[in-house]
Amino acid sequence: MNKSFNFFTPTQLLFGPGRLEDLKDIAPKYGSKCLLVSRPLQGSLKSTYKRVEKLLNSANIEVAFFDEIIPNPTIEGIEKGAKIAAKNKVDFVLGVGGGSVLDSAKLIALLYHPKGIINWEKAFNSYNHPFNYVASEKYTLPFIAVSTTSGTGSQCTQAAVISDNKKKEKITLFHLDLFPKVAIIDPELMTSVPASVTAATGFDAFTHAFESYLGGRTSTLTRQMSLEAIQLVIENLPRAIQQPKNIEYRTQLAWADTLAGMCLSNGGADLPHPLGEIIGGICPRIAHGETLAMVYPSFLEYKKNIAPDKFKEIASFLGLKKDPDQLNLKIEELLKITELSNASKRAELTKEEKDEILTHPLLSKLEPKNSSEIIAIMEESII
Repeated sequence: MNKSFNFFTPTQLLFGPGRLEDLKDIAPKYGSKCLLVSRPLQGSLKSTYKRVEKLLNSANIEVAFFDEIIPNPTIEGIEKGAKIAAKNKVDFVLGVGGGSVLDSAKLIALLYHPKGIINWEKAFNSYNHPFNYVASEKYTLPFIAVSTTSGTGSQCTQAAVISDNKKKEKITLFHLDLFPKVAIIDPELMTSVPASVTAATGFDAFTHAFESYLGGRTSTLTRQMSLEAIQLVIENLPRAIQQPKNIEYRTQLAWADTLAGMCLSNGGADLPHPLGEIIGGICPRIAHGETLAMVYPSFLEYKKNIAPDKFKEIASFLGLKKDPDQLNLKIEELLKITELSNASKRAELTKEEKDEILTHPLLSKLEPKNSSEIIAIMEESII
């Protein structure tokens, strides 16, 4: 047992079916004007957005809207949201949606300035390490998260990912103020999520738990949380895909996502995340969870020889033979059941895209001593 470790999660979590109703009591603590960040208001979550607006209005909160979030949000999108926040002089930011929405809302709140300007150079240079302390900005706004998917963990991490389409890069920013003040995790909001999104986001949750377990910042606490999250995803993700309206399966996945997010925020990710972000930066049409699924089979073969004991521990917890290969087979089985094993085929990468991916400079910098093996992992993943 580790006798000394750090664990930090400042977000107040409101978890369980029906907890969205608590928004009317929580929101007034942060002001009377709110920027609601979302996907298009007339889209698939139209009824949820109407319900959120009604709850806010019942608490006498004035609502401004920014509903132009796209998958893999961009610098330009964040800038537009920041200008709307400044124009309306909001007191806090509320994100209602999946990872792209929550990450966008986080960044709008963190980088807020009354003039609607963003200093990207400072952000990219200063907010680039998950575990470094950086002082709060003068104008940063409080942020409340309402998650509608189970996978990204954004509702309980200090990270937000943004795409620079000009440079074809995905960049992760880190700051303690990216932790929401409050996160509402209501599984009832997740029953309408399509099977493909359930699969991609659910696998993302699995990777957060799995990769943080493999890392060097684990503790007795995060190891137990990771193991529970891994088991919950393996057991409940296929069920939620088959029975999307089943609130029990959705609740179990939402809990796995929350556990895994806290593990990620304290333990960090492993190689698949930067590899996936290389693919996603060059091909923003591909969902983050799908890029992870693309690289995972080759990553597992690589990693089992580096961390065999941890692979055996996880296998044993899942009731498998204490053999790294048995764990790999179990994870590959999950990819097949969820149809994520076809992610590379669905990506339909062009020759030009493959060339860009395989010559990306980050491939040689992630683990310099093993750069040839990492390039081989990527090559195997995109063929």
